[in-house]
Amino acid sequence: MILTADDVKQHLRIEDDEEDGYIESLIQQAQAVAEDFCRTEFGDDAPQPVRLALLLMVSHYYENRDNPDRTIYVTMRMAFENLLYPYRDPDKMF
Repeated sequence: MILTADDVKQHLRIEDDEEDGYIESLIQQAQAVAEDFCRTEFGDDAPQPVRLALLLMVSHYYENRDNPDRTIYVTMRMAFENLLYPYRDPDKMF
């Protein structure tokens, strides 16, 4: 995985380990969405913009799990896609 639970907990300023399993599942989901969008797989050496995109998505789902506000999601999704756009594989798009 590109991110670890510790990376996300540092970003979100979480100090305990109670939700590590949940955070790890969010990381896996965010990475799957990023890889699907880019049509490529990312490893541990993923570029910083890719890591930031995953942090944004994981943070959004963690902090807004009880708030289905579409405006907040659309704003996050635009940032997510803008960070990932340079890493898309156009040969695998169609």
